[in-house]
Amino acid sequence: MTNETKKPKIPESKIIDKLNEYTYKVGIFRAGLELDIWKKVEKGEDTAEQMSAKEGWDPLGTRMLLDDLCSLKLLKKRNNRYRLVKEAEYYLIPGKPTFEGKFLLNDCNWEGNGHLAEAIRTGKRPIYHDATTNEMVDDWLGVYVPNLLDEAAYLKMSTEFWKTLGVQAHEGMRVLDVACGPAPRSLILARQNTGVQITLLDWERILNTALGFANTLGVEKQVATITGDLWSTDFGSNQFDLVFLGNITHFFSSEDNSRLFQKVYGALVPGGVIAISAIRREYPHPMGPGLWFYAVSKGGAAYDFDEYTSMLKRSGFADIKDVAKQPITAVKP
Repeated sequence: MTNETKKPKIPESKIIDKLNEYTYKVGIFRAGLELDIWKKVEKGEDTAEQMSAKEGWDPLGTRMLLDDLCSLKLLKKRNNRYRLVKEAEYYLIPGKPTFEGKFLLNDCNWEGNGHLAEAIRTGKRPIYHDATTNEMVDDWLGVYVPNLLDEAAYLKMSTEFWKTLGVQAHEGMRVLDVACGPAPRSLILARQNTGVQITLLDWERILNTALGFANTLGVEKQVATITGDLWSTDFGSNQFDLVFLGNITHFFSSEDNSRLFQKVYGALVPGGVIAISAIRREYPHPMGPGLWFYAVSKGGAAYDFDEYTSMLKRSGFADIKDVAKQPITAVKP
């Protein structure tokens, strides 16, 4: 047989098959979230017959959903009775402080149930919800609270972050944490030196979570707060040695980021540092794909170092450094 007559080798479709498998799993998980399955099992509706009768659901569909949730290891079954797994007890029961269901349900719909392609055709977004608005506070709290339960891991991560950036806490250091969330990275600086003063900026309910964490760490007396939106709130002038932007710049357009960096520039003292932590385009993350930021915001995207450099230079910053494949620092001359 000559080379011309050889049949080409057909590649295996493992990657495509795996992606197809994920679509089924997401559909099953979303149905479970929408129907509050785990709460119902906790309340004692622990057989398909009980649940379908009590809720007025289709018996066959109910049984198949419960069985498929068992196959995903989100329930377990013995003698036709369903039981909660530990992960479900912590993260999927409404009303618990660790509940993530609302956030997860929004994430299941991030591409608008199939409208991502249309958004790319037209540029019209956000598709399903705008993750940058105050209306999404419950969702963000659902993300933050479970992480705070592993305090040791959170603090270790924060300590290593500043060590990697070469930032040391020192007497009289003034730090602004913009859109701070629970603020573990800035609060660890206060814990490292009692002379560090931290200012946290975020919406009120999120600030309450951050203040609770500050109290846990014993640094609440070193913390001030500014309640509000990062666009409408004044950062002040020549007040801070360090401004931290943690996981927010990928929700905004390059023009908006330049505007934000200009506000930060004005708030820093000469020689002050801006530290940016964001998902970078050249280092994609499976739990934070660039298209997610595109879909859930008006202007967001994952940017690379060159793009951040351009934004920061336009805002007046110098000595721009790419640190450890994600964080970026720059200095106000």
